[in-house]
Amino acid sequence: MTEDKSGKSKHEQNVKRNRVFILGAGFSAAAGVPLTSTLLEKTMAKFSSESPGLFARVDDYAKECTENTDGKVDYSVVDFSSLCTFLEYIELSEYGGGERWKDAGSREKLALRFYLAKTIAEHTPSESDLPVLYEEFASQLHERDIVISFNWDCLLEVALHKLGKPYTYNNFGDNSSIKLGKLHGSINWCLDAPTNHLGTPVNTLAWQSLRLTEGMLDTEIYHTPALLKYRTWGRYTDLGEVEPFLVLPGYGKAFDVRFNAVLWYKTEVVFSLTHDVYIIGLSLAPDDFFIRCFFLSSLPFIDSYSGVEGRQIYIINPDPNCESNYEFVRSKGHAKLLKEPFSMEHVDFMKERLKNT
Repeated sequence: MTEDKSGKSKHEQNVKRNRVFILGAGFSAAAGVPLTSTLLEKTMAKFSSESPGLFARVDDYAKECTENTDGKVDYSVVDFSSLCTFLEYIELSEYGGGERWKDAGSREKLALRFYLAKTIAEHTPSESDLPVLYEEFASQLHERDIVISFNWDCLLEVALHKLGKPYTYNNFGDNSSIKLGKLHGSINWCLDAPTNHLGTPVNTLAWQSLRLTEGMLDTEIYHTPALLKYRTWGRYTDLGEVEPFLVLPGYGKAFDVRFNAVLWYKTEVVFSLTHDVYIIGLSLAPDDFFIRCFFLSSLPFIDSYSGVEGRQIYIINPDPNCESNYEFVRSKGHAKLLKEPFSMEHVDFMKERLKNT
């Protein structure tokens, strides 16, 4: 095996350049993208003003699931996961009675997704307002990096587009693009070919296929860069062409993730081809079973995948619960917990570590 002057094999050099970045809500927080604790309240305010009739139905369901039958729902304290689970039950009832709106979900759930996505888009900085932190983070990414995101927002896409860096959502064999696997969906994705309110196929936003049906899946997912710009959202309403594919929390998640299962599979195997792992702003709540299972089947064994020594996991998160939430991997001795909000210091560290490979 060939070696350079420092004695490092070409294989070792190549592997050490390949990194995995795992993004949670805390990654986008410094840009002003709402965290879960405030997102529902902002979403329901927009929902009620733009679609009052449909909002009233969802609001009634919220009263039922919170046992609040005689007053206004305070969405700042409503448990997001519980509301989504209740809407999943309503969809189940409609399905059993032959009244389900469409395969993608009930009217109430689809409308909620639309206003969640629109709210996120409204609070995501444009290219001209993008904080330096995210531009610098995107600038140090290279085509052999893999980003796994559990966020719905398109903050990273905005940064990459501004820098002219190509990225791909699905083609992990593309050696010219940064790989971005969004396991919880994205505000600029839709499930199945887009249609208008009457169910007629339409494509005013240049939707492109993720090509998931070229594998084992039966239903395609489409994406469009047009929805990275918030002004685009003003031309569309709920239950029409823009029908964001978002994997919602709660028990319905078990059904939603089947539509992008290929991406979960592809990202699970990336650790055999990469080296350092950066987990940014992902608290890993004990009840987030799918993410925990994803990590349990990979992170504890991460030092043995590539055969190259010195691999390290960096967990960047100020949440005090991270210590216990990540104990299953910290106990293996190759994970460092940095109990700090994501900042430029971390980006500089990434750059320096990459330079020294």
